[in-house]
Amino acid sequence: MTNRLFVRRVLVWAIWAVLAFGAGSVWLTNFPRIQLGTAALAAEMSQEEFEQRIRTYLLEHPEVLMEAVNRLDAKQGEQEAAAASAVLKDRAADVFQDAASPVSGNPKGEVTLVEFFDYNCPYCRVMVPLLTQAEAADPLLRIVYKEFPILGAGSVFAAKAALAANRQGKYVTFHRALYQLRGPVDEPKVLEVAANVGIDNRPRMRPALRAPARTRARNH
Repeated sequence: MTNRLFVRRVLVWAIWAVLAFGAGSVWLTNFPRIQLGTAALAAEMSQEEFEQRIRTYLLEHPEVLMEAVNRLDAKQGEQEAAAASAVLKDRAADVFQDAASPVSGNPKGEVTLVEFFDYNCPYCRVMVPLLTQAEAADPLLRIVYKEFPILGAGSVFAAKAALAANRQGKYVTFHRALYQLRGPVDEPKVLEVAANVGIDNRPRMRPALRAPARTRARNH
């Protein structure tokens, strides 16, 4: 269960508890002569009556739950965006100016777009033609590629091979060719693509492919 889903469920249960007092307040408005406080009224109810009033209130006002959950989502979204912005600001040099990260488009472009991706990610695959079009349409666009292999050994191997291709000046060609593959990207397919695009994978690529896995997501 994701953290947000867990919080949403906790919130729903908390609302049930809070609305117990709300239900009591609504009930009191129908009996203005009763001077008892909501808490005292709830204490005098039987458990069955108490729960029934909560249920009745929620059935009559289901929008209350959704309103609370939506507000929670909005608040969490704002907090996550602020946290991400703070991290990005702190690591700006690593993200935007890392000399080891492959770059396409205009190396001195006024606008920098950074992509984190995995060669086995279907959503990343969809982005390839869009980034290619954006690069062709804007001569001031600089694209920074961040290998982020999280979908298995094939992804790790492909990322290492791509960085090795970058050292041979053929990163973009190799990168786009990998996304033309059908099915899972694995070692045999990666080596086949390397051969097809003219990458020398013996004297210079092989040592890079044997590099420790800890370097895979840092472009170092």
